[in-house]
Amino acid sequence: MRRRPVRIASLPPWLALLPFCLFAAAAALGRCGSLLGSWRVVSARSVPKPRVPRRSSVVDVAGASPCAHVQWLKDLGMDDSQAVKTIKKYPKLTSRSIANSLEPTVRWLKGLGLDDMQIARAIRHAPQILTYTIENNLAPTVKWLKGLGLDDAQVAKAAAKFPAMLGSSPELHMKPVAEWLKGLGMDDSQVAKVVLRVPHLLGGYSLENNMKAKVEWLKNLGLDDLKVAKAIVKFPNLLGCYSLENNLKPKVLWLKNLGL
Repeated sequence: MRRRPVRIASLPPWLALLPFCLFAAAAALGRCGSLLGSWRVVSARSVPKPRVPRRSSVVDVAGASPCAHVQWLKDLGMDDSQAVKTIKKYPKLTSRSIANSLEPTVRWLKGLGLDDMQIARAIRHAPQILTYTIENNLAPTVKWLKGLGLDDAQVAKAAAKFPAMLGSSPELHMKPVAEWLKGLGMDDSQVAKVVLRVPHLLGGYSLENNMKAKVEWLKNLGLDDLKVAKAIVKFPNLLGCYSLENNLKPKVLWLKNLGL
């Protein structure tokens, strides 16, 4: 039986204002971080540093000769620093053949709809995706996402946001989250909408320790399953990047103290 979309009364005023409070807090932290960064720069300039002989930016990870993998990453669009950091982050890349393993995966990513800049960024953040097999890892994940209701462009957009998702097991990581969201009252289209906006929910956060804990907290505030589902569809980051103890609870307490 097809689930009916969640259609209920409007959410409590404090919940509607919560995302804006979180955004404002994040912006304030960003400004503080900028000021702190400026202070560090000034402080660093006041302390002379010993001169270190300059080394070639293209390093040999194995210690024998300039690394072809670093140069290959640069050819993808990374600068020297980004290419070296990527190899240091995931040294196993150097054990893979560029022609027979890495380049076919990049071609597959392009066929998925990612452009050169998105592919370079995806590899910087999740270099392990280059070591996943297309047949056993990448393609089944894309097939599952399309079965959820995402079209080709949406799958590419989700993969660009959270490239590590491509290596997640649909059965072990993705399906349990999708079924749990449906159990809250969402239909397939609403689950797809949530996943598209915050793909990190599929493998980036613990279902048991993170997402379910936040839902229980929302229920303790007086929201039933349907209202929780509506809140998540409208503000999917409630389940994601915001800390329950450090962000959500203090902001709700502040809003309630205002009488909302």
